[in-house]
Amino acid sequence: MSAETWIAVGAGVIALVAAWISYTQAQDAKTQTQATVDQAATARRQLEQAEAAHREQNEPYVIVDIQPDAPGSSLLVLLIENIGPTVARDVTITVDPPLVSASGDHLTERLQSGLSRTIPMLPPGRRLKYAFDIAFRRFDSDLPTAYTFTVQAKGPFGNVEPMEYLVDISSWRETLLGEHPNAKVQKALNDVASSLRSLATAQRQQIKPDDSTS
Repeated sequence: MSAETWIAVGAGVIALVAAWISYTQAQDAKTQTQATVDQAATARRQLEQAEAAHREQNEPYVIVDIQPDAPGSSLLVLLIENIGPTVARDVTITVDPPLVSASGDHLTERLQSGLSRTIPMLPPGRRLKYAFDIAFRRFDSDLPTAYTFTVQAKGPFGNVEPMEYLVDISSWRETLLGEHPNAKVQKALNDVASSLRSLATAQRQQIKPDDSTS
């Protein structure tokens, strides 16, 4: 093989090696670029998640419920409360089906009028209560027991995501509504006191001197 041939072969080998090096460098650069893109995307997602968590932790949280006014009370009340850490503004509440009380048109009108208004401001911990119904009247009627409430409000970051609550008051039907929580305890104590009085009377009669022996 002539020197020219060896030179040509060597040049071809060098060209192939150079091409291979260029290809591997291009692949490495592509891999590094994709890794950089993936890292940037991961960082962006983490930032978005952190911002969403910060927003959720600092937004108002307005709930709607129907419950007894107090332990043992037969009066059911509609409760609106902000349990979040910040002020809720422009609070609007819609309900399906419309609220109707079994205890009179005056309660129905007050309920519907109250919910038709926009609440300008509801600070943290603030609760609004509306008389809704008397439990035994409600459960003896054919009126609905389940309502879907939708709450819309604004917080420090703008509009809060609408919240929806399904409230079913039929869960209160078999509970101790209208019965004071301490009534049974009080009755038991009264029974014990009555038994003690009877026992004391019987003992006094046993130790009383017999007049026939005098």
